[in-house]
Order: sequence, then structure tokens, then C-alpha cells
Amino acid sequence: MKRILVIVKRDIKSGLRDFLVVYLMLAPILLALILRLFVGGMTASPLRVAVLDDGSAIVSELSRLTHVETFSTREALVERVMRIDDVFGVVVTPEGHELIAHGNEMPGTDIVLRNVLRRLQAGEAVLPVSVGVRDINYGMSPLKLQGGLLLIIFTTVLGGMLILLNLIEEKMSNTISAMNVSPASKGEFIIGKGLLGFATPIVGSTMAVYILGFRDFDIAMFVVSLVSLASISLVVGFLIGVTNDEPISGIAAMKGVYVPVLASVLGAMFLAERWHFVLYWSPFYWGYLSMNAILLGEATWRTIIVNSSIILAITAAVFAALRPRIVRGLR
Repeated sequence: MKRILVIVKRDIKSGLRDFLVVYLMLAPILLALILRLFVGGMTASPLRVAVLDDGSAIVSELSRLTHVETFSTREALVERVMRIDDVFGVVVTPEGHELIAHGNEMPGTDIVLRNVLRRLQAGEAVLPVSVGVRDINYGMSPLKLQGGLLLIIFTTVLGGMLILLNLIEEKMSNTISAMNVSPASKGEFIIGKGLLGFATPIVGSTMAVYILGFRDFDIAMFVVSLVSLASISLVVGFLIGVTNDEPISGIAAMKGVYVPVLASVLGAMFLAERWHFVLYWSPFYWGYLSMNAILLGEATWRTIIVNSSIILAITAAVFAALRPRIVRGLR
């Protein structure tokens, strides 16, 4: 165990000197922050109104239909309307209601507001607008859910990339051959080299889902599914790492993994269920199904265990088939 930790410590020290390795470790967090910005913009209300805080009844009436911001002066209200986002200004005048617009608002959004103001001015108690919510099987933004799922699956590629970069560095330093005469066994060397890449998907995905605002899901199921997905990093990282002698060629080869990742996720999203059998070969597909059910709160332990077992079985089969090639590369 001590020798394994020494190998991990050495990889961490060498990785901190390389900006690319640091980026790979922080990439899930950075991508989650960027995705959260997009999710916030997509889920915002398309109709926002700025009014004067003068005690008029229009504030309460409009608050039932849209998001209302209040201002103490007309100058502050106009300044808010002139910003880049879509906000209309409404001012009560002796003649009725004055609508202030910048001109860059979304086409058509002023029609609803003008109709509401016209009815309010006429003194009609019942407005020709009804606000309701209909469940279409999504309790959250589809962009948030599907983007988060793709990010989770994508972190397995990042973990494998960390492993291959560390292996290539060892080969370039001619230290892999020295491992054969060192006290560390080949098994300890493999575990030590794979531990950092194995932990990256687990830590990165966990932090990413919390940044995106996912809270109501089963932590135990999430961790079990992540562990099975992280095993993919080991096979991918070692296979590409031992077959390449420089970082550029290793990263280029790693790009080929993006194809099954995207094919699995997009196929699961858009293919009719009767065609899903064409994706059964991919562990990324089974990982997507597990994570989708977990984040939606629909997962059962039977589903998680079955899907995780399939992922581990596929990964183990690939590793067993490629084990001779990996062992030769570590000599």
C-alpha cells in the first residue's frame, strides 16, 4: 500500500507541473459552471416588467402574471429597460399606462403585455390570461439534465486521459523499464498509475452535479454507478497510454473515444426504444441509463445493480482481451 501511495504522490507532483493535467482535473467543474450559466438563461421568464414603486394596484396585478421589478424613480426604471436583456417598463399616467421598451425585446412579447394593460385600464377584473403548469415528464430543464448526463459520461474520458499522460511521461523518462527491477510489483504499479484517473470521474462528477443544482437523488446509487463508470477510465487510459510514445499522439488517439461516448448518449436520447439494442455493446449507454434514472429520482437498486454489472462485465471483457498488449507495453 505504501508503494502505491508513493506512485500516486509522484503522479500528482508531476501533474501539477503540467497545465494540461491540472486542466483535466478541473475540467468537470469548469464545464459545470459554464453549463449552469446557460441553464439559468434558458429557464428565465421571457416576460419581465419594471414599474414604479408608487403603491399603485398594477404592481400586484402584474406580479400574478410575470416577474416584476420596482424602482423609486422614472430615471432608474428607464435605465433598467435600456439594458441588454428583455425588460419592459410600465408607468401609470393620468391617461392610462405608458409602455416603455428598448426595441431589442423578443418579438411578440409586448403583445401580451399591451393586452393585459388595456384590460386593466378598462377596469376588467378577469384578465384574458391564464397561467398554469403542465407536466411533460420533465421536472427540470432538459438542458440541465441532458447536459449534466453528458458531462458525467465525459469525465470518464478525462480520467483515462490522465492515466495515458502519466504513462507516456514514464515512457519518455525511461522509468517503466526500471519498474521491473524495483520493489513495487507490476500490480502495484498498475493500481498506483490508475488510481488518479479512477478518482477523477468520481470526484469531478460529484462536484459537477452539485454545481448544477441536483440535490434530490440517492447518493449511494450515484456512487455505485460512478465507480462502475470510472472503471472504463482504467482500460481506456492504459490501452492508449502503452501504445503511444508522446503526449500529442496519445491525445489524438483519445479523441477516438469521443465517438462511442457521443453515439451512446445521443442514441439513448433520440433513438426510438426499439432501436436501443444497437447500443447494448457500449458501457457508456448503460451508464447513461443509470445516471438518467438517478437524477430523475426514478432509479431502483435492481436497475443500478444490473446496469453497473453490465458495465463492469463489458470493461472486464475488453481488459481481458487486451491484457497481453497492455502487459507488453509496460515492459
